[in-house]
Amino acid sequence: MTDTHKLEELSWPAVEQYITDRESPTVIVPIGSTEQHGPHLPLAVDAYQARELATEIAVAADVLTAPLIPYGDANHHLGFPGTISLSTETVVSVLTDVYASLAGHGFENIITVNGHRIANLPAIRTAMQQAAAQCSDTSFAAIDPLRFGVSIHEQLREGDPEDGMHGGEFETSFMLARYPELVDTSAFEKASADPGPHSTLNLIGNDDRVITPSTAHSPTDGDPGHVGDPTLATATKGEELWAELVANAAEFVEAIHGGRQ
Repeated sequence: MTDTHKLEELSWPAVEQYITDRESPTVIVPIGSTEQHGPHLPLAVDAYQARELATEIAVAADVLTAPLIPYGDANHHLGFPGTISLSTETVVSVLTDVYASLAGHGFENIITVNGHRIANLPAIRTAMQQAAAQCSDTSFAAIDPLRFGVSIHEQLREGDPEDGMHGGEFETSFMLARYPELVDTSAFEKASADPGPHSTLNLIGNDDRVITPSTAHSPTDGDPGHVGDPTLATATKGEELWAELVANAAEFVEAIHGGRQ
């Protein structure tokens, strides 16, 4: 096998060799979204985060990563030009087929890296459940990058904890660290975390005991699309955050990869 950890860059004999040579072959499936992240960031933020994290975990843990799935459930962002959304049912179907294909080749551990957090999570969970029922010899898990960086978020955060999760302090920091040429710093502005008059959050607050639908929004409402303050973002902050995420997530993958040997 070559030095690459990307499935799509390998020949089929090389993939076969990888599976044969390992007692518990593991593959990562990255999925993101193509959606607006404010006037200062490109549509690919979630997709790039998923792809970069999957690639770096694969290298650190010496496993393979499948090609990025760049689309997810982004219906609540369709008011902004360029956003592409798949229905939850479509995401489930795509993931289930991808999982079944990989399991059929002999991968025993399939780990999804989710770059689109709670919006993609219902589909990922359903797809894993369906695939697990069909592929009893394969283990499935999904990684939420934020959960692997809680401590470093607390150390680095300068803004309000509720403000920076969509195109704000940390996503902008990641892009400044990895794709600075795609960040329009002249468009930086602090955006309100107010979800709008029609959001259930204005009735119950941000209560993690309650599940509510994402609130649709559009620039016609004067909404810039992002939440939080990108002026607090720095490339250094992005690199520190990313190093912690990769280290913690790679440790998790290594535990799964080695735990079945």
